[in-house]
Amino acid sequence: MGRIGQAWSTTQDAIKTCAADTRWYYYGSSFLVAVITLTHYVHGYKTTMIGLSYADTICITSIAVALCITALGTHGVFKRLRRPIIAVAAFFPSFSFLLMRAATAFAPHIYGVAFIVSAVSVGVFIGIIAVYWFDFFVGQAVETVAFSLLGSIILGCVISWFLLGMLWDRVLVGYIAVVLCAGWTISHALDTRPKRIPRTESTERPSFTFLAGPLLTAFLFSFAFMLSVSFVGLESWHSDAGWSMLWPAAIVLGIVALFSKKVNVASLLYLALTLVVAGMLFASFLHIDESFIFSLATMGCAVNISYLVILFCNIGGRFSINSYRLASLLLISVFSGCLLGRPAALAMDALDASGTLKTLVSICLVIAIIACTLFSLSNRTIQLYSKYRFKEQGKTGDASVETSSFIAAFAIEQGLGAREQEALALLLEGKTASEVAECMFIARGTAKAHIRHIYRKLDVHDREELFGLMRDVDPQFEVERSA
Repeated sequence: MGRIGQAWSTTQDAIKTCAADTRWYYYGSSFLVAVITLTHYVHGYKTTMIGLSYADTICITSIAVALCITALGTHGVFKRLRRPIIAVAAFFPSFSFLLMRAATAFAPHIYGVAFIVSAVSVGVFIGIIAVYWFDFFVGQAVETVAFSLLGSIILGCVISWFLLGMLWDRVLVGYIAVVLCAGWTISHALDTRPKRIPRTESTERPSFTFLAGPLLTAFLFSFAFMLSVSFVGLESWHSDAGWSMLWPAAIVLGIVALFSKKVNVASLLYLALTLVVAGMLFASFLHIDESFIFSLATMGCAVNISYLVILFCNIGGRFSINSYRLASLLLISVFSGCLLGRPAALAMDALDASGTLKTLVSICLVIAIIACTLFSLSNRTIQLYSKYRFKEQGKTGDASVETSSFIAAFAIEQGLGAREQEALALLLEGKTASEVAECMFIARGTAKAHIRHIYRKLDVHDREELFGLMRDVDPQFEVERSA
């Protein structure tokens, strides 16, 4: 009982820590999860008039939207027109659902057109809302992003469980309510989110080469997911229990969010790698229950996407990079992998009945996934972000700055940027340059550059002079440091 009580106490403390900075609207992305689950599993892979399935049409449309955002890349335009864009994106799926219902009852001859309009409008909605939600989480603490993902998956599964299996009219009303709630929640969240630290002092702009590893990993994981479920004949699978496939991913995120003192963000990537590779090998070489392979592959893909969202939100908040473009690149990678996996499996079945080609492709894909994962983590910056350990209860690194308004005001007056203020706070805690680099998730050389800039702007030459200056600025400085 003692161990159980200790574990329960640890869990309670972890929940308080993770949920400390969240608000109810942080979980509004659960409506987006519900929309994706409902549209996919209710309509499944029903074929449209143009020969594409409903799910494939959604993927293609979402990719087209993401490509447009990537090409434009104008942060100000999407920010200024945010409300009308979200309103229009939420209106058309709702209207298309009503159009499909009306066509079924009164005009069956236009049902095919209404079906395509519905798929396209849902694809536009998912592409736009996903990008806006990503922008909302950029700059938030890693704990907040992980805990919000956990809550969103759980709530999305609950909403889907409640609606799936109902009569069509009730599902229709539920569809419309979920879509409208998704649009309204993101609009409200963006209007009320905490003010983010400006990144004007950051001159680092990650190139596409820097992001190539994570993006290629996202594509390969999604491609392997769809390929593995296609190998076992579940590429067109759908049922009322489809919502339950995301629960394992929620459990994994819960472990990371709640027991973060022993688990870091990189654990998500390693676990996703294990699950996807196992699902691929099982589907290719072993005769195992198809639903087990489907669950395994789904969980691996969902965990990998969660890891990438956490990673990219962290990168987007620390570098001078367009968050809309960053989200669009991730969306393109994931949906492209899902879109190409099923036809690739069908082509292999048509070209090689013996299964030799499938075996060769499976082995090559597994090797490519492992190599790409290792290549991605070989980047120093991504490696530091992936090794992020969540803050422990009551041990945040910026406590001294928060309790000393004198020092914070003095740092701003002397022209220190946001990142330099963060480095100053760590220096005043007695951390070395290496520890500052580790806490800020930057290279050691970059940390030294921040420290040199701090010394130059404050006109000091070493740490002792810095501490002496801080004593002059705030007489309580020593008391706070010792505390």
